[in-house]
Amino acid sequence: MRRRSRAPLLEDRVTALTTAVELGEGVVPPARLLPAREVLERSGARSALAPGVTVAALLGATGSGKSSLFNALVGEPLAAVHARRPTTTQPLAAVWEAPGVTGLLDWLEVPDRRLRPADPTLSGLVLLDLPDIDSTRVENRAVAARLADRVDALVWVLDPQKYADAVVHEEYLRPLREHASVSVVVLNQVDRLPAEELPGVLAHLRQILADDGVGDVELLTTSARTSAGVPELSARLARLAAEGRAARDRLEADVRTVAATLRDTTGGEASAPDAGRLVDACASAAGVREVVTAVERSYRRRAGRHVGWPPLRWLGRLRPDPLRRLHLESPAAGASSLPAPTPAQEAGVRTGVHDLAWSATEGMAEPWRGAVTQRVEDRVPVLVDALDTAVARTDLGAEHRPRWWRLWAVLGVLLFTTALAGAAWLGALALFGYLRLPEPETPMAGPLPWPTALLLGGLAAGLLLAVAGRLLARVGARRAARRARGRLAAAVEDAATRVMVEPLRADLDRYREFSAAVELAAR
Repeated sequence: MRRRSRAPLLEDRVTALTTAVELGEGVVPPARLLPAREVLERSGARSALAPGVTVAALLGATGSGKSSLFNALVGEPLAAVHARRPTTTQPLAAVWEAPGVTGLLDWLEVPDRRLRPADPTLSGLVLLDLPDIDSTRVENRAVAARLADRVDALVWVLDPQKYADAVVHEEYLRPLREHASVSVVVLNQVDRLPAEELPGVLAHLRQILADDGVGDVELLTTSARTSAGVPELSARLARLAAEGRAARDRLEADVRTVAATLRDTTGGEASAPDAGRLVDACASAAGVREVVTAVERSYRRRAGRHVGWPPLRWLGRLRPDPLRRLHLESPAAGASSLPAPTPAQEAGVRTGVHDLAWSATEGMAEPWRGAVTQRVEDRVPVLVDALDTAVARTDLGAEHRPRWWRLWAVLGVLLFTTALAGAAWLGALALFGYLRLPEPETPMAGPLPWPTALLLGGLAAGLLLAVAGRLLARVGARRAARRARGRLAAAVEDAATRVMVEPLRADLDRYREFSAAVELAAR
C-alpha cells in the first residue's frame, strides 16, 4: 500500500517560500513576489508574538450585526450598537487570560482592549470586533482588510438580506479558500427569517460557499437578539483557543495561498542545453577556417626554410608568415589580429545562442523563459570577445620544429657544398687551361671526372632531397592543420561552454529549485 507523503510543517513551508522569493528575484515581477514577502514578514512577526494566544475577528458587511453578536459573545455591551448606521470605526478587543497579548495587540494595532473575567473555556482567546468591510469610510475598510490578513481565525458574519454580498465573497472568502480550517461562517439575525425559509437560505448560502471554494467551512446560525446559536459559536471559538493551532494554521494557509499564486510562473522540466549548433557558429565567427589555413601555410613556409634547396631557402624569408600577420605565432593573453566577425557570422552566433536558450527553456513558464533567454542573448558580445581570446591563447604549434627538418637542413647543406666543390674544381681546371698552364691530372669517378661527378651529383641529389622535403612538408602541414583544427575546436567549445552553457545551466538549476520550492510551499 502506497503511503501518502507527510504534509510539510509550517517551518518547511516558510523556508521553501523564502527560497522561492530569493530565487525569483530579478525574474518574477516584483508585484508577483510582494504578497509572498508580506506573508513571510507576517509569519515571522506572528510566530514570535504570544504563540499560545488565538486572535479571532468578527468580519462582515454593514448591517450584519457584528457588534451585537460581539456583545452577545462577551456577555455585556462593550461594542457600541446603532439600529440604522454602522458605529464600529476602530477595532475593539475582548481578552480572556492571554499571556503576552500586549505585544501582539500592538502589532495588530488594536489600542482598545477590554479584559474579561477569567473563563477556563475561553482562556487564551482574543475576540475582535472590526469595522465593516464595505464601510463608506476608506480608512474603516483599510483597517478591516489589514486585520483580516493578520488575525488567526476569521468569523464571517452574514445577514439574511445580504448573505450573497459580492464584497464578502469575491474580495474575501474566495481568495481565502485555503483558510477553511480557521474560518467560521455565521448567518446572523436568523430570528428575522420565517422558520420555513431558513433551510432554503442555508442551502443557497452553502452553494455559494461551495462556489467560493470553501464548501467545507463550518456554517452556524445565530441571533444576537435571542441568543440562538451564540453558545455554539462560543464553543467553536473555545475549541480554537484550546487547540492553540489557529495561528499556525492561518500562517500555513497564507503560505499555501501565496505560493499557489506563483505556480503559474513554474512549468515543465527544462531541457539539457545542446550547444552543437552554437559551437559551429562560434567556430565560423572565430575564423577557425582562416586560422587553420594560416597554420598549414605557415608550416610549409617554415619547413621550406629548413628543407628547401639552400639557394632558395633565403628567398622564403622574404615572404611574411601567415600566423605572424595574425599575431598567432605563439599563444598570447591578448587579442589576435583576425578580422572581426562579419554581420552574417555574428548573426549566426546570435541565432545559435537563441536556439540554444529557446530549446533548453522549452518547458519553462513565463516569465522564466523570457528572462533566461534574454540573459543568454545579452552575453553575445562577451562570447565574441571570448572567442577571439580563445583563438589567441591556443597553441597552434607554430614554434614546433620536427627533427627531420634539421636532418634535411644538414643534408641539403652537405649536398650543396658538394656541388660547390665540384664547380670550384671545374673552375680551377678551366682557369689552368685559360692560362695555358699544365693541367693537373684529374681523377675519374667511373666514366666522369670527379669534379663533374661532384657538381652533377650534388645538384641532382640536392634537388631530389628538396623535392622529397617539399612533399613531406605538405604532409606535415596537413597534419599540423588537423591538430590546430582540433585544438581550436576545443578552445571554441570551451569558450561557448564557459560564457553561455554554464550560466544557462545555472539559470535552469535556479528555475528547478524555484519550482520545487513553490511546489513544497503550496502543497
